[in-house]
Amino acid sequence: MSAFAEACLKRIALGLLGGALLLTSNGAKAQDSGKSRGARADVLLRQGQALLDSGDVGAACFKFEAAETLETSASTLFRLGDCYQRAGRTASAWRAFLEAEGVARLKKDSERAQLAAQQALLLEPQLVRIEFVVPMTSRVPGLTVRLGSNTVPQSAWGTRIAIDPGVERVSASAKGYDPWSVEIDASHAEGRQYRVSVPTLAPTRGTQNQAARGDAYRTAGLVTGGVGLAGIGAGAVFSALSRNPESATTCVKGVVQCTPSKSNNLIYTDAATVSFALGSALVATGVTLFVLAPSPDKQEKNALRVAARYAGSGGRLQLEGAW
Repeated sequence: MSAFAEACLKRIALGLLGGALLLTSNGAKAQDSGKSRGARADVLLRQGQALLDSGDVGAACFKFEAAETLETSASTLFRLGDCYQRAGRTASAWRAFLEAEGVARLKKDSERAQLAAQQALLLEPQLVRIEFVVPMTSRVPGLTVRLGSNTVPQSAWGTRIAIDPGVERVSASAKGYDPWSVEIDASHAEGRQYRVSVPTLAPTRGTQNQAARGDAYRTAGLVTGGVGLAGIGAGAVFSALSRNPESATTCVKGVVQCTPSKSNNLIYTDAATVSFALGSALVATGVTLFVLAPSPDKQEKNALRVAARYAGSGGRLQLEGAW
């Protein structure tokens, strides 16, 4: 084997060795990170349990929530559900027990799964539920329904959602519409079910005026553009007549031979020029009115000025705008 080949093999071997060491190092770091998160979760659990034993339920639930964020386990979820139940947050406790049951079954911990399922079953009669009824007539574009600060997804409309006891605000909003809200006092409503119908939101006054102006602009644009097209058509007819030799001749009674008349040509030419100029101006005005019509969700910031002038040598169209 040559010295060059031997050097190449040594480099390859060193590269493979370095890669293996790097993978081992990354794996070790991941294990260390997992152990670190688990250790911090254990500390939070111990702190939460101490707070719970001392009667500080709110602070204890906060610690359990932080521990569950670091490391999800059936044990942590069970403690969190117990803490929520003591705090009177029945819906939150019920969900925590259900989640603990699911995690325990994945871990094949049948005993803890059965215990969590029993706790969730005991809480069901106490749950306060709310159903959001949103008729099709109320589903304006961009409608958002909220329970407190949380958005209720459309998939949950028409279903009963368990909520914690307390005063809750239900609201609905959409761009271009007046918002709507109502408060529900479910402080002492164990086992009660609420049904909230979301009404059709009323368009804001500014939106109504803007929509009316937009419709007027578009209608005026269509009418003006149509008249402009008719003017262009008339200009085409006059232009054709100005080039027709038969329409440009004059026969005098008693004279056998007819002679061309230049005055008729000029009249048709001038008429064609005016028709084209005015028709083009009207079409441009109509298109601009239609395109720049204010929409309900946009303030009118457009300015337009159209001027058509006619001179002996022809027409001129002047269109100015800012948008």
